[in-house]
Amino acid sequence: MHVDRSESDAPRQWETWRRGLDYYEEDELTWLWADTIIRQQTRGQKSLDDFCRNFHGAPSGPPQVKTYTFEDVLKALNEVAPYDWRSFWTERLEDHGPGAPLGGIERSGWKVVYNDTRSELERAREGSRSSVNAAYSIGLWLTSDGTVTDTVESMPAPQVGIGPGMKVIAVNGRKFTPYVLRDALRQGKDSPDALELLVENTEYYKTFKLDYHGGEKYPHLVRDETKPDLLSEIIKAH
Repeated sequence: MHVDRSESDAPRQWETWRRGLDYYEEDELTWLWADTIIRQQTRGQKSLDDFCRNFHGAPSGPPQVKTYTFEDVLKALNEVAPYDWRSFWTERLEDHGPGAPLGGIERSGWKVVYNDTRSELERAREGSRSSVNAAYSIGLWLTSDGTVTDTVESMPAPQVGIGPGMKVIAVNGRKFTPYVLRDALRQGKDSPDALELLVENTEYYKTFKLDYHGGEKYPHLVRDETKPDLLSEIIKAH
């Protein structure tokens, strides 16, 4: 697969605004959504696998360039499961909504929730990258020494002016460490006091006060028992 080098080599700062290489992660969610629609429209008789076999299948042979159009995709999908695929894909491709396309997760019997427990995957990721993920609480990704590598612009820390390249020196008067930051986030749930971050920006130091009391937050998938568990079926099939 060809990857635009100018995009893949771009700096990582403000990635949540630029959306980077989102045609990988986001389209996985979008095609999951399409899979759930196919399964529901056909009462479980067909799935995205049927579309892939029809669209990418025989005849076999050596590699060759085979172009296709939007209309070809719609036609192949409708042959598997009649549906208003034109409206579905037009909205998915042209919408610039504030969040990820979670329809496939929700239709498959699961939902995204946030709590204060880091998953094993998140612990491993932070360990391998020497990083701290406070993106879902105050909107910061940091290295283990407090350097801000990226922000989520709608979240508390960037809203008060903290940005990539700055460095958190202290949290509530204590020298920054990943543990100190997490501890302060936990303590802040039961305290009316603002979260204070002493931040270095080139040659300048400034204390930022964040009116945040939500504690640590990390995303998790949990079952929605009101709907059939299609996601487990999809995963099992692969």
